[in-house]
Amino acid sequence: MKKEKVDVLLKYYLSISGTKHLHYGYWKEGEELTMKNMRFAQERYADHLISFIPHEVRTVLDVGCGVGGTSLKLLEKGYRVAALSPDFYQCKVFKENVQVEVPFHLTTFEEFESQEKFDLILMAESCQYIDIEKGLKKCRDIVTPEGYLLVADYFEVDEQYLDLPLSGHPLIKYLKKAEDAGFKTLKSEDITSRVSRTLDFRKEFYRDYLMPTLKIIAFSIKVHAPFFYTLGNFFLGRIARKMINRGFEEPGVVDSKIFAEHRKYMIYLFQLS
Repeated sequence: MKKEKVDVLLKYYLSISGTKHLHYGYWKEGEELTMKNMRFAQERYADHLISFIPHEVRTVLDVGCGVGGTSLKLLEKGYRVAALSPDFYQCKVFKENVQVEVPFHLTTFEEFESQEKFDLILMAESCQYIDIEKGLKKCRDIVTPEGYLLVADYFEVDEQYLDLPLSGHPLIKYLKKAEDAGFKTLKSEDITSRVSRTLDFRKEFYRDYLMPTLKIIAFSIKVHAPFFYTLGNFFLGRIARKMINRGFEEPGVVDSKIFAEHRKYMIYLFQLS
């Protein structure tokens, strides 16, 4: 049996934030970057995304469902929901958050097998992790005739930062492959300006929450276990500092302005023709 792997940083973030969402927030102009407003922004994001769902849709597959926030909203609105994620820890938290009987498929989307067809496949920030051609083929296999694919994610709009994190799929390529697979675009919206402030919030989260916590832990170890503190600092100190500095300095990772210049965060509603 495969042992569950706990994402410590994710567990810490969920404990501090109290959120049931892992996706970006949909911010109001000028909204203060606080933890409370981040939760509001994530709720607003889910509500806005669900507003794209056509009225005739009844069944939804939430691909890359995270810890259940969007699935909960879908259930509240009367949709029949199935969830999918390959992450053991997210599966555990999802079930704790949702607390109703929702089929949860612990697998990648490419390896997912289903006898059921879904009216709509939802990919909220999961599209980027799925091979374009394999993902679209899987969508064709499991969506109902003339069913829908709803994608919300960031895409590359140039080639300048292809080798950096937060790259996503190339936008033109993805749209062409979707068209080739028989998915026509019904509706689209560029929400880059509304979601990119999440990157600024992330920077403040590191500064105001994570770094003080790490310093307190380090100080406690230094006082109560100085040998292990010295040993850990010798082996891990440079690596930790590099990771922390990268989070603040690398272009396109947490800088909202650079992100907005080279990425587009899009919502697309496709229909299988």
